[in-house]
Amino acid sequence: MNNTLLRLLAYCRPHVKIILAGLFFLFLSALAEISGPLLIKHFIDTRLAAGLWFVNEISLFVLTYLSLQIIAAFSSYKQSLLFSKAAQAIIKGLRQQTFCAALRLPASYLDRHQTGHLISTIGNDTETLLQLYIQVIGQSIQKIVLLTGILGGMFWLNWQLACAVALMMLVTTGIMQIYQRCSMPWSRQARQCLSDLNHQLSETLQGIPIIQSLVQEARFADKFAATNEQHQQARMKVLQLNGLLLRPMIDLLYIITLGSLLSWFALQGTSQIQVGVIYAFVSYMGRMIEPLNELTNQLTQIQQSLIAGERIFNLLDTEKESSGTYQQRIQGHVSFREVCFRYQDDGGLVLQDINLELQRGKMMALVGHTGSGKSTILHLLSGMYPPVSGDILIEQHPLRDWDIKQLRSQIGVIQQDPFIFAGTVAENIRFGRAQISDDDIRQVLTHVQWFESMNAQDALSMPLQEGGKNLSAGQRQLLSFARALVTHPPILILDEATANVDSQTEHHLQQAIASIRHQHAWLIVAHRLSTIVDADEILVLQHGKVIERGNHNALLAANQHYATLYQLQQMKIS
Repeated sequence: MNNTLLRLLAYCRPHVKIILAGLFFLFLSALAEISGPLLIKHFIDTRLAAGLWFVNEISLFVLTYLSLQIIAAFSSYKQSLLFSKAAQAIIKGLRQQTFCAALRLPASYLDRHQTGHLISTIGNDTETLLQLYIQVIGQSIQKIVLLTGILGGMFWLNWQLACAVALMMLVTTGIMQIYQRCSMPWSRQARQCLSDLNHQLSETLQGIPIIQSLVQEARFADKFAATNEQHQQARMKVLQLNGLLLRPMIDLLYIITLGSLLSWFALQGTSQIQVGVIYAFVSYMGRMIEPLNELTNQLTQIQQSLIAGERIFNLLDTEKESSGTYQQRIQGHVSFREVCFRYQDDGGLVLQDINLELQRGKMMALVGHTGSGKSTILHLLSGMYPPVSGDILIEQHPLRDWDIKQLRSQIGVIQQDPFIFAGTVAENIRFGRAQISDDDIRQVLTHVQWFESMNAQDALSMPLQEGGKNLSAGQRQLLSFARALVTHPPILILDEATANVDSQTEHHLQQAIASIRHQHAWLIVAHRLSTIVDADEILVLQHGKVIERGNHNALLAANQHYATLYQLQQMKIS
């Protein structure tokens, strides 16, 4: 059996009681379905053919037959409801597990995979599996049990005729195997195209302002149309195989088998085969064809579900972000010792032999041209990537030994382009940290000059749109400052944190930073060198290497790369 299917079925274990109850009603429904033709066969051969008519027996027969149909209908309803309940519970758990797995993915995985594909896996693929559980656990088992029972009833009535029907079912099984092998590549391609469509849709919706400003609507529409066409072509291939190998072929086999049974009956005559037996066979054949057709029609859905399962398990099996167990309240002592790093295994080094020491109350700045490795150092300190060689020490303990969640809770990060979540101002700053009070939030907002920018003294309940669309770039930056500062983290990382604020606001922020400078260890990336003239140490990077280090005055006196950068910026200002 397919390994993916086995793993998917393993998720049924927590819901085994519900499934067993469903199986009970399933077998009860199948038994009632099988008993109907046998009852009619008995009536035809023992009463109708013999000309024995008794009103009380006829009434009992009708009542019994109706009772069997009612039992079959009720049992079918109950088993369908129970299996659907189990399926919904399984998908709920699997979707949650997949989402949590995505939250623990390392940054290197997100570098290699597109966001739209993750959205497709968590959303579309898990929903596709719902049909797999309902059909495989419920309907398929029901149909298989019913077909097995019908075939058993046929062998009990006449083994020769039953062999012809068994041969038809064997051929049907072979056709289903051929269909599965032929359709799998096209089903997989269709699923990948659907994932690509989701990615393009996500990317396009986020970039609509840029697309419109550059008049690229037609190009993006053509790109989406091309992927959409590929998806349609793959689906059409599956539908063509469906139309060729599934229902038409099953109907043909049914007609051939039914014709063979009737021909056999005509040749043997009633002396060899009772009329009730042939009626029962014809009735069973009629009850058999729909389950067979439904099983074959479900193959397409099952194929799609297995492919969705493969994609989900690829995500679940991805190595998650590593974490140690060491926990401690940090003071702000950070050391990089001969640290080297590359993003790709076969790529070049983006950091080479980085050495730095940072203490609480000290401010270190990183400067250099774009691509020199400044932001990479910040990512390494946050534990987003492990270094290729060398050691990163926090309080003299290797970073790999730390509990990563506990460590990150003590590092505040302020990015150049902060993301604001839909919700209120208070919710964005508190961010699920229940210990933060409204007074704490109001105090930190006052500290970063937020109320001055909003012209309001109390804006904690102000609703914010996704991404902070109803805020200016500077206001988003101030909110990001407040979110990082509210817990008073020992280490603060600023990645071009004042790039999107005006000069006056930047001045106020510089004053705010100066007032709490002694409380934190500061690691700052800056392009505007005027913002870091008070830093205790400045590291100048070029192509991943530290080419200069010292304070502002020492670097100016050295009259090398830093001095050139500073003079160029001063000339632009003047």
